[in-house]
Amino acid sequence: MTPPIRKTKFVEEWIDMGPKIPVPRVDWIREKKLDVAYGKDSLQKMDIYYPNGMAKESYPVLILVHGGGFAMCDKRDWHVYPGFHALGRGFVLVSVNYRLTPAVSYPAESEDLKQAVVYLRKNASRLRLQEENFFLYGTSAGGNLVTIVGMEGADSLGKEADFHVNAVAALCPLLNFPDWILTAPWYIKMMPSMKKALHGYLGGNPRKNPQLAVQASADNYISVHPPAFYLQHGDKDPAVPVHQSIEFYEKLKASGYFAEGDLILDILHDTPHAGAGPEYLEEKNVLPILEFFERKQLALNT
Repeated sequence: MTPPIRKTKFVEEWIDMGPKIPVPRVDWIREKKLDVAYGKDSLQKMDIYYPNGMAKESYPVLILVHGGGFAMCDKRDWHVYPGFHALGRGFVLVSVNYRLTPAVSYPAESEDLKQAVVYLRKNASRLRLQEENFFLYGTSAGGNLVTIVGMEGADSLGKEADFHVNAVAALCPLLNFPDWILTAPWYIKMMPSMKKALHGYLGGNPRKNPQLAVQASADNYISVHPPAFYLQHGDKDPAVPVHQSIEFYEKLKASGYFAEGDLILDILHDTPHAGAGPEYLEEKNVLPILEFFERKQLALNT
């Protein structure tokens, strides 16, 4: 059976279609810094890519965080592909790895992302990055991490461990663990690896420690000074129900903390979870997010 991801309208130069699951290529990117360490663990590394033919003193930065149930995937797999569109629009693309369960559990993975953003901010001048224009982009489990870090980062502004960003995009994000356990048991049963990852990330059976499941849920994190927020979710997602994004959006909207245009909910029609189809990789669904980031960048620079 052909994996649905192969139906994506990929840019030929950016992808190796040889493997069963297509693998992004990076040889076409002329300037890059691969496997930059932001910590001591072998997974605490990032890849930094610069736009071709757009020499500038500094660039806005899209920090991309892969999904994979907190237990798998990599900064150089198919998750990075949408970030290539950001390169064409003048962003530096940073694709981040983080430690995975079962080697670590909550909150180690979000702490890794914070550490990565702090590293980029402290080295912004050397790396030619615009400190005032950092954007987070995460899918599934990565959507959980960027939500937590984006919200908590608002309170880090100006401090020594400053990891604030000015906008977040969370795609099909896992936002509420207790709800997920109740509404997706058939999916967890169908995918034993997901049950194993869930227990590993939460340090055991979440039914025995429900408070930790609540604590690890990204929808508990709403800052009084939140970054701009873009939620994108498929209405046919079997892995993370779309109502999680809808309910989180309503919670954010009710907070009263968001200015006009700073909070967007984008429901993709007839769309499954990321990786189960082409939707989250294709330009028509990636560009609205990048345009949202560009609007927030321009707002800061005027």
